[in-house]
Amino acid sequence: MRIFVNEFCGHPFQIQLSRELAIRGHQVQHVYFSGNTSTPKGAVEDTSISENLTISGLDIQRQFEKLSIRRRRAADIEYGTVVAEAVSRFKPDVVLSANMPLDAQKILLKATKNQDAKFIYWLQDVYSMAVRFVLARRQKLLAHIGGAYYESMEKRLLRQSDSVVCISDSFVDYVKNWGIEEEKIHLIENWSPLDEISPLPKNNAWARENDVADKFCFMYSGTLGMKHRPELLLKLAQYLETTREAILIVNAAGAGADWLQTQTKDISRDVFRLQPFQPYERLSEVMATADVLIALLDSDAGKFAVPSKTLTYLCAARPILMAAPNVNQAAKVIRTAKAGLVVSPDSPEDFVAAAREFMDRPDERAAHAQQARAYAERHFNIGYIADRFLHLIQA
Repeated sequence: MRIFVNEFCGHPFQIQLSRELAIRGHQVQHVYFSGNTSTPKGAVEDTSISENLTISGLDIQRQFEKLSIRRRRAADIEYGTVVAEAVSRFKPDVVLSANMPLDAQKILLKATKNQDAKFIYWLQDVYSMAVRFVLARRQKLLAHIGGAYYESMEKRLLRQSDSVVCISDSFVDYVKNWGIEEEKIHLIENWSPLDEISPLPKNNAWARENDVADKFCFMYSGTLGMKHRPELLLKLAQYLETTREAILIVNAAGAGADWLQTQTKDISRDVFRLQPFQPYERLSEVMATADVLIALLDSDAGKFAVPSKTLTYLCAARPILMAAPNVNQAAKVIRTAKAGLVVSPDSPEDFVAAAREFMDRPDERAAHAQQARAYAERHFNIGYIADRFLHLIQA
């Protein structure tokens, strides 16, 4: 088959799926938005594994301004047009689209139907709920109007799709409640590439280069928006400033990272560092440097988003401290895997207390780390995952 995979962010696990499909003999074109620098990218350059695979970073003429509502929407529409043109050139049998803004998804779905191809909507976020969350921070009336508009669009696009892949039970429930036919809905949880994130010793080259090989290290790695509650990282940094027992390293970009930078100017680099995304090929070293990896998600965002960074953390064999609502899929995975501690994002005191508990209990840290990697090895088999995607594509 000719399979077109559009994944807006350039995440590692979707690229791994495209590679596996190409290895099995399918002609695969994988595209992502190269102009979006607020999310870390996977191994987007490596296509050597199969001559059947093309990975392309697509860009637009205008600058991508994520925080401006009007300019962001215009950029989304332009990106949708660029992807639609790529689909017309490739002439696929099926299009698999993930993390796509709805204005762009609308254009892509229409182009797919014009090619008489099948369209699979890979639902990574309930986008209309995310719109409400963001707009509510600015104006409640705007959130109501914008949320209603995008919910109507999201429902319509899901109905027009040939299949819908949901990444959590809660997403399945949302889609069913919106009246989408049950036979179109498939549950396939996200994963992380096991062969790209390997457990390594703490004393590694990256740790030594950053002079933290002999320091207790908390680490946050990935996109940091306001929905990720950066104020919790600030509270932890302030606590570490008083104890001088550990360092917090944040490798991130996004609105939350910008806010955190302004709030931590007076905190010593001995206890807090804010750095850009690190090279993907060094991510195993980066995460191995951590004694504890941190994931964050706002209570309201827990209903529509599943932070994929937690799955990468599992592969790294490090204990995880997560502040997220109990209903969130990633929080459920951490508890099921016994890979760390989950606390409420609404309690900075509980978050700092859990960090303190990790520092004081090395045996528990070691157990969580071992259980994290064991869970990943049981659940992240790309061969089985590709079988499931091919089954629904062929069906």
